[in-house]
Amino acid sequence: MNKPLIAKINDKFETLLLIIQAGALIIITLATAVAIVAEGYDMFATKSIGLANLLLLFLFIEILSMVRQYSLGQHELKLKTPLVITVVAVARYLIINMEHLTSKWILLTSVSILILTIALLISRQIKGLHDDIEEENLSSLQKLSGKLSGIVCKKKDIQKDDNP
Repeated sequence: MNKPLIAKINDKFETLLLIIQAGALIIITLATAVAIVAEGYDMFATKSIGLANLLLLFLFIEILSMVRQYSLGQHELKLKTPLVITVVAVARYLIINMEHLTSKWILLTSVSILILTIALLISRQIKGLHDDIEEENLSSLQKLSGKLSGIVCKKKDIQKDDNP
């Protein structure tokens, strides 16, 4: 059966959006990889590694994690990843600019970190917003299952060798 014109246009539009999303994810991944290399080179050139450098690398890792989560998942982002990125970014800002900030600004920045952390804790309580605990448990079970099946296969091979 032929699809109606609206359905065909909708399919083409959806395909176009998926291509644009994939392109954007590739650009984000490449840009993040370049930034990681640049930061590593900067640390190597200055021969110093500070907390700000490490937090920036952590931000890059979280960005890559978010890209992986989005591209391999159901094209959804859980609330946890952007919240963690934001908390680390604000903390990095606070650490880098500590000597240039007024005490009022430091207090307000610290309060913003506290609010973001509370939002992260609340998101853990709301089903569907923060499912990484269930995913970790499932991943652990899958790994354990793989190990057990490997042990069972080895045991069967040993039994076959013993019985001519």
